[in-house]
Amino acid sequence: MVDSPSASPTLARILQAARRRFFREGFARVTMDEFARELGMSKKTLYQHFPTKAALVAALMQSFREEMASALTRIASDPALSLPERIARTFAEASHKLRQIERPFLQDLARFLPDVWAETERFRSETIARLLGGALREGQAAGFIRTDVPVEIMLRSFQAVAERLVTPSALMELPYTLPEMIRLVIRLLFEGMLTDAARGDFRKALEALDSPVHAPI
Repeated sequence: MVDSPSASPTLARILQAARRRFFREGFARVTMDEFARELGMSKKTLYQHFPTKAALVAALMQSFREEMASALTRIASDPALSLPERIARTFAEASHKLRQIERPFLQDLARFLPDVWAETERFRSETIARLLGGALREGQAAGFIRTDVPVEIMLRSFQAVAERLVTPSALMELPYTLPEMIRLVIRLLFEGMLTDAARGDFRKALEALDSPVHAPI
């Protein structure tokens, strides 16, 4: 366990640099020697914060998950947005953040750090259950979400598709990036949960987020 990045400027700098380097190149391709030189610090200093490369990447993923959870929760609870807007922005924010992670890192995570990958999968499942489950129940009450299918069935269906498609093995076999895969899952499954009227509002919200005046997703 490491201290919170906010408690140490050096720790925060290490994790920020690690995010750029490891997310792009993967776990196996980066050595601690190279990484210490990039940071302009001795390997001894780096090891004082993280005794192993695995510990560094575990802390990196913990920090990333916490940042993701905070951002998604903030959007999902924004009272100024309609439900379709909140759902669209939540999906868009998740896609935007996951754009940082490239295929080599995901493949290495599953291969070399199965415990970290398992924790990431657990986080994904719990986040979907918490945020999407709440949105589906609210949506049914407001007439945005179909009521002919129970929320639990819709939620488990979405989780099952995400668990099979948003994985390193699927990304190796299919010609899509992680954000593209998320988009396809949304179009394939989530839009089918919406009522006809809400589906149009949801697509408009996504299209507005795709416009040049908004951050790319």
